[in-house]
Amino acid sequence: MRLHRRAATILVLAAGAALVSGCSGGTSGGAAAGTASPAASSPASATAPATVMSSPSPPPTSAAPSTSPSACGPSTGEAAAADAIAALALPPGLESAKWDAAGADYSGYDPCAALSWSVVSLEMATGSSPCAILLFHEGTYLGTATKVQYGFVPQVERTAPGAILVTYRYPQAGEANADASGRAAATFTWNPDTESVDMAGETPPSS
Repeated sequence: MRLHRRAATILVLAAGAALVSGCSGGTSGGAAAGTASPAASSPASATAPATVMSSPSPPPTSAAPSTSPSACGPSTGEAAAADAIAALALPPGLESAKWDAAGADYSGYDPCAALSWSVVSLEMATGSSPCAILLFHEGTYLGTATKVQYGFVPQVERTAPGAILVTYRYPQAGEANADASGRAAATFTWNPDTESVDMAGETPPSS
């Protein structure tokens, strides 16, 4: 009986040793499933560093051509006419008079218009005193509408961007200046081909 018990004990110990040997031997065959092993990674499987490609810059777009405004003269009629009035000759027989720049009518002046105007009379003028019509092209002084400066304040109105109509007043034969009923009309038009002003119509008769 003792022999059999000892043999059974040896067998149990041998089986346990074999079981322990099998468990410990499993670690030498590789990593367990589901675990990462640095040794198992091969150089070929390493991820290559990404190359950053810069996006090509879009071609520069050509800027739209700037449109410069039309050439314009001084912003006010006073400024545009100042030198012209200072140098304007006085009518014959009135050399001691002076043109009234402060009291001139600048309402017809336009610094960008093809043709504009201002009207200046004499200081301490009467109803029949001579008036000068100054003409401008884009603010540049061109000269007076006529060489002779006629009496009475004329009526000037624009008929087109580059044209004006002047209506002169004068006394008919036997009329007093206060009753002047005579009328004469003339048009003045900017001519871009000749860069000058064309006149058509009539002026008051010479006295």
